[in-house]
Amino acid sequence: MAIANYFYNETTRRYVALFGTLFNQIKIERSNNDGTNVQSMIVPLSYAPAQKVLSRLRDDPDLLNSRRTAITLPRMSFEITSLNYDPQRKIGSTQKMVKTAKAETDASRNFVHSAVPYNVEFSLYIMTKYSEDATKILEQIIPFFTPDWTVTAKMVNDLDPIDIPVVLNSVTTEDLYEGDYESRQTVLYTLTFTLKGWYFGPEKKQKVIKFIDMDMMTDTASDSPRQEGVTIKPGLDSNGNPLTEDGVGATATAVLDNGTVGGVIITNDGENYNANNDISITIAAPDALDADISPVITNGSISSIVINEAGGHYSSPPNISISLPDLPSEAATVSQVLGSEGEITAINVDNGGRYYNSATIGISEAIAKSPYVQFGDDALFHGDHSDVTFLHTTGINLVTAGNGFEIDFWIYPTEFNATDSHVIHFPGTTMRIELEADGEAVYRPNFNSAPVRSNEQLILNQWNHCRIEHVGATARWCVNGVSDAGGSAPQGFILGGGATINAGSRSGSEKSFLGALDNISLSTRSALTPAGTYTVPTEPTNGEDYTGNFDKDNAAADAVVVDGEISSITITNPGSNYDANTVFTISAPDDVPASFQASVTAVLVDGGVDSVLINNNGKFYSSANVTIDSVVSSQATAEVVIDGTDQVGSINITNAGSGYRTTPAVTIGGPAATSVPYTQIEFDDDWGIITIFEDE
Repeated sequence: MAIANYFYNETTRRYVALFGTLFNQIKIERSNNDGTNVQSMIVPLSYAPAQKVLSRLRDDPDLLNSRRTAITLPRMSFEITSLNYDPQRKIGSTQKMVKTAKAETDASRNFVHSAVPYNVEFSLYIMTKYSEDATKILEQIIPFFTPDWTVTAKMVNDLDPIDIPVVLNSVTTEDLYEGDYESRQTVLYTLTFTLKGWYFGPEKKQKVIKFIDMDMMTDTASDSPRQEGVTIKPGLDSNGNPLTEDGVGATATAVLDNGTVGGVIITNDGENYNANNDISITIAAPDALDADISPVITNGSISSIVINEAGGHYSSPPNISISLPDLPSEAATVSQVLGSEGEITAINVDNGGRYYNSATIGISEAIAKSPYVQFGDDALFHGDHSDVTFLHTTGINLVTAGNGFEIDFWIYPTEFNATDSHVIHFPGTTMRIELEADGEAVYRPNFNSAPVRSNEQLILNQWNHCRIEHVGATARWCVNGVSDAGGSAPQGFILGGGATINAGSRSGSEKSFLGALDNISLSTRSALTPAGTYTVPTEPTNGEDYTGNFDKDNAAADAVVVDGEISSITITNPGSNYDANTVFTISAPDDVPASFQASVTAVLVDGGVDSVLINNNGKFYSSANVTIDSVVSSQATAEVVIDGTDQVGSINITNAGSGYRTTPAVTIGGPAATSVPYTQIEFDDDWGIITIFEDE
């Protein structure tokens, strides 16, 4: 049966294209009131049922609030609605239609049997917003159908064109509404057509009569004597010798699979091959091509990879190598921003450096507040009433009944006078320590008690050690190694814990002394130092309740490293008394270029490098060398298998090869010339013919 063999003539597809071509250039023109043409458009045409075009309404009827695009009108669509056999046009099924492509010298002919008549029913839909648009389209169609319009078209290759009538059966119209009744109107015209088509069966090949034995007689009676005979035999020359046949060489096409030969399709199996012979087959060498890429560097990093040549065929993504960063190692540099008190308010990174993993920053010592340095730094006083330094809030009670306390300090006076005298005081009380114009140190206990003066005078322009001791009812000065006899002082509760201790000016009119202080300490004491001499301390004294050494307030900071650079400086202590000569010391870079090397990955499409993904942009590049692996390629090989009919039955791949970008040519060796006895000749073989006329 015909349905046992696959065939497809694309008949229905051609009918759809033929029908659509009739209506694909219909236009609509619109004009204004004075008749000027203001718009001209070709009406869109598609193959689709009207319900598909209008289904937009059913999915989202809220046209006023919807954000989706509404239907664009006018437009047309068409579809096949049915196919029906037409018995009135039936012709004999045994008739043959011979194809014209074969050469006249060929030994065979291709043909198809007569076509079967079928009526193909089409519906054409005209959808417009305005009734006048619909009539403009309709009137460009119906005048050509009376009621049919005949189209001549070639439906099967190598057959003559045939006439195909297209009959207009009916025209119907209806109004449709998208959304509610008042929202939007659609005018729908439906035109039904019948295309009187033909469907063709499979192509077949006409065999040729090879042996003829004919007798010619003078009468039609079966026993009439033979007058002459004709015998025709293939495969023999005029001498009766068998002819030789070179045969037909086979041909094949390779099929690629990811750059390898996945198979070979036989396009012509050839003829007259000898299975005992070694049939050669050659698959062309691969046309492999290496990819070529180059980097784009932006601000020292690989920002992208340009593909100059995609190359191929790569069976897997090739490895891409990028050279190490080529910029030299460089230390970072910074600059400071100073506040009004000489504190460092900010440290700006001027150059982040290169190749840092971590970093430290050192800051030079602050400038001494006083030029008279005893232990580290000192508090300097100028006699100004603004020179007031808060020292401490006491944590102990100053009680002298049975025990007492001491205030120890170093003082560097630069001038003695009657007005600039205050050294240490306790705000809110009368308790204080002063310098008098003759250089004596004066202790004024609380409660406006009588002052206790030192017997020893302080020395100008040098450091003097002083300690006032108050135990019981006696207060005694120890100055520069001499402990004096002391004097009477109040006994009992002097001050409670929480009292404030200040140095310098006591008020606007009670100004500070002139000079510097260092190593002030406050401690409890159980007994007075014996009168006479004592050992002057050579190291700073640590007080039980308070020690004030006025050390330099040195700044400190931490460096923040991001991607090999110092990105910022975090100040942990702003310090004070700094000037423009501050020295910052930043550690040297401690990492290597390999830590900042860029890396990428190739992305293949159809075996070629389509793009390159940047995994790590890297840093510190001024230029970079990029290398990509070469394509791995090898030539495919195969072997030919001859079947029992002396034809190429199959081709087996023995090596799939690799690196093929395009399909390689396949060359199969031809069959050896052989003699062909007439008993082995097939209908499509070449043969010699000898005609013998025999007379009775």
